[in-house]
Order: sequence, then C-alpha cells, then structure tokens
Amino acid sequence: MSKFRFKIKNLYLFFLFVEILISIVTQGLFARAFSLITLINHLSVVSLLSLNLGLIIFIIQGGFFDGMTYSFKRVARAIRKKQLGQQEAEAEAPLAEMKHRDGSQRWPITWPLILSSLLLFVTTVLISLAF
Repeated sequence: MSKFRFKIKNLYLFFLFVEILISIVTQGLFARAFSLITLINHLSVVSLLSLNLGLIIFIIQGGFFDGMTYSFKRVARAIRKKQLGQQEAEAEAPLAEMKHRDGSQRWPITWPLILSSLLLFVTTVLISLAF
C-alpha cells in the first residue's frame, strides 16, 4: 500500500515536471525572446490542455457515454415496438444485458493529471494577476 501511495505522489510530480518541460520547450521553439510573461502564458496553455485531457479521461471512465447510449437504445426500442408490434420487438436482447460502469475504477493517471494541471493553471493565473 505504501508503494502505491509513493507511486501516486511520483505521478503528481511527474505530470508537473512534464507540463513545465513542455512549456519551456514550446517557448524555446516558438517564442522569439525568453521572458517571464511568455513562460507564464505557455505554462497556462499547456496546463489547460492537460486539464482538458484529464477531464476527458475522467468523463469517459465514469460511464457518461454508456448512459447516453443506454437512453438512445431505450428510445429506439420504444419506437420500434410501436412500428413492428410487440412480438417482434420482444425477440431482441434485453437492455439489462448492457454493461454499465460505476466509475469506481479509474486509471491511476486520472486524478494526478487533473489535479497537477489545475494547480499549475491556478498558479499561473495568480502570477499573471500579480504582474
């Protein structure tokens, strides 16, 4: 258990390091002069992109799209029952056979990616307000 917590702490630091490294590399490639303001701008953009990626992973793993698929199948089945009749529509597989995710099992990178990106973005916003 302690090894797992240690690995999670390393993931937080890893994502912070990678985001800072990506922003420094992009600043070196695209910016003409190295300045603190451009570094803050690059950090905020990279952290927002990482935050969006983490939130997309969070939503997909939570089963949000499974619920949408289930509701679309229910509506299509109700329309089909009206069109074909009760006997032919009951021959299909029941909706209870569909797999549902409860969202309790997440990849270990989900929360570190979201929280480290959020921390970096809030930090860049506070620094930019100070300037």
